[in-house]
Amino acid sequence: MFEDLVEKINKLDGIISCKITGNDDIDEVHIIADKKRNPKRIVRDVETIILVNQDKDIDHKKISIAQFEQNEEKHDIDRLEIISIFKENNNPICHYRLKINDNIFEGQSSDYPDEPLMYKAASGMAKMLEKYIKLPGKLRVENVFKTGLRDEIVIVQVTLFNEHGMEERLLGSTYINQDLPLAVGKACLKALNRKIVGSY
Repeated sequence: MFEDLVEKINKLDGIISCKITGNDDIDEVHIIADKKRNPKRIVRDVETIILVNQDKDIDHKKISIAQFEQNEEKHDIDRLEIISIFKENNNPICHYRLKINDNIFEGQSSDYPDEPLMYKAASGMAKMLEKYIKLPGKLRVENVFKTGLRDEIVIVQVTLFNEHGMEERLLGSTYINQDLPLAVGKACLKALNRKIVGSY
C-alpha cells in the first residue's frame, strides 16, 4: 500500500529501515535510524515527504524512531564488478567471479538439478554478496522472471531482512543480451546497489 512512500523515506540520510502501518490512511510510521542525525530533523523530513507525496499532514506523534549505533569499521568499496557468471553445460551449478576493489572472489551456486537457471543464478549471487559484503541484513530471492516484448529483460526481486526484524523489498532489472546468468547477476547488483555501498 505505501511501498513508494517507504522507498522514499528509506533514502533519507541516516535511515536504516522504515515501516508504515494503515490502510487508506497512515496510522503509524516506524523508523530505525542511526545516531548521526537528530531525531527531530528526521521527523521533519518524514513529515515533508508525506505531505509532498500524499498531500496530507501527519501528526508527529505518529512517527516513532529507534536509533542504533552503526558499526563504523568499514572498508570502502571503490569498485564492485562481475567478472563472470556461467553455468557448465552438463553441470547444474553456476560459477561466479566478482572483483571488489583489487580482490577477486569466487564461488558457486547450489547443485539442485531441478532448480530453474534464473533462480539458481540469483540465489547464488545473493549468497556471494552475503558472504563477501557486509549487507545490513539477510537476503532472500523472492522472484526472478523475464519480461519485455521478446523476453529480453530479466527482473530480480529480493527481500532484505535486517537485524531489527524489518524487511525491505528491492527490485533490479537489466537486458539479457544472450547471457542469462550474467544478466541475472547484474539485476541482483542493481537491486542492492544502494545497500552495498560501504564495506566488504
